Amino acid sequence: MKTQIKKFFFTLATFSLAQFAFTLETGGLFTNDTDFSNKKKDGDLELTQKNAVNLWLKQPVSQDGLSYFTAEGEFRTEYNDYIKDSDKKLTLAADVSLFKLVISQELEQGDIKISAGRFYNEDLSGLVYAQNGDGAKAEVALERFNISLFGAYTGLLNAKNVTLIGPLQPKLTKKEKTLYVVSKKFGVGALTFELPYFFQNQTLALEGLGAFSLESTKWNRFYATGALSGPIVSPVFYNVSSTLGFSKYDKADMTKGNLTKASISVYPDFKSMSVSLNGLYASGGEKGSIKAFEGFTSGTADESLTEPEYTEIAKIGLSGTIKPIPTLLISAGGDIVFDTAGGDNDDKIKNKGFQYTAGVTCKAASDVSVGASVAQFIGTKDYKDANNKTQFKITAAIAF
Repeated sequence: MKTQIKKFFFTLATFSLAQFAFTLETGGLFTNDTDFSNKKKDGDLELTQKNAVNLWLKQPVSQDGLSYFTAEGEFRTEYNDYIKDSDKKLTLAADVSLFKLVISQELEQGDIKISAGRFYNEDLSGLVYAQNGDGAKAEVALERFNISLFGAYTGLLNAKNVTLIGPLQPKLTKKEKTLYVVSKKFGVGALTFELPYFFQNQTLALEGLGAFSLESTKWNRFYATGALSGPIVSPVFYNVSSTLGFSKYDKADMTKGNLTKASISVYPDFKSMSVSLNGLYASGGEKGSIKAFEGFTSGTADESLTEPEYTEIAKIGLSGTIKPIPTLLISAGGDIVFDTAGGDNDDKIKNKGFQYTAGVTCKAASDVSVGASVAQFIGTKDYKDANNKTQFKITAAIAF
């Protein structure tokens, strides 16, 4: 009897392992970014080269494949020729960029999805919080509305891959060869409510997001966002969102700022073409009740040498993409950029300059792609010396 039981469990284990191996998906990606740009005003173009290897896996845990486990790891090298100290020219980093279990369940009139682990998430604007986090997210989609609840912790992330805005940051100097440097500790939570197609195919979304410091020195932030999107007349669509941000650093008074962005996009039925008119405003200045906007995840707001955050800036411009052939993507765009705290009293909007970008990406084979791009910022008279920047970039990716 015992022998039969052992055989049964051995057969069951063998079958389970065989099924696991049969359904397990694995793969990888090698990327190379070669960048030439000036790092100081009137400087020569200098080399920055990044190489990365990503390995990933995905294992379904349900027969329909909607519930699954997925993970991704990365090793990256970065060589900065403009750094004078030869020992600091090379930077290394390793990370687990994805480690997530997703459970999906269909409901009678909708569905529910729960994600847990380390994964990427972003707020309604896509600019305040846009990064990885260790936590969980529950999403419920019903006939008349969608609702999601998100919570994450940042203290285990690699600070070399995720940069948080503010003074509470780990010092990365003298850690060029350290593969993993833990980020500062914040707890992040968000509640999002969405009414899809609530009026003539228009979608209304509301969100509250908080980021709270878990360190001895506090920097707490809260954001309230409203967004509206939908078609104007097909194939013309719009998207507009506005965020009111509240920030309190340690014992200082709470300040509030505003980030508003809008776009009108046209999608002609021609060569996968798209054309967009885009506008963005992030408050700045010290006068009045609205101060400089302060986000959470670091992001470069324009192509200038100073690489500013989304604060004290406004821009308006056009962008577009087209695929003349299925394997070739061409993109281009240009913006007029303004300083929203550029006046004599830091309370006026002042023209900062003009920027343009252009790029081409070619899918040379099913698992090989190459690309090239150029970007340039041309400052006005008051900003010319400090902000002019030119950048050329070549990229390549091989999937395996």
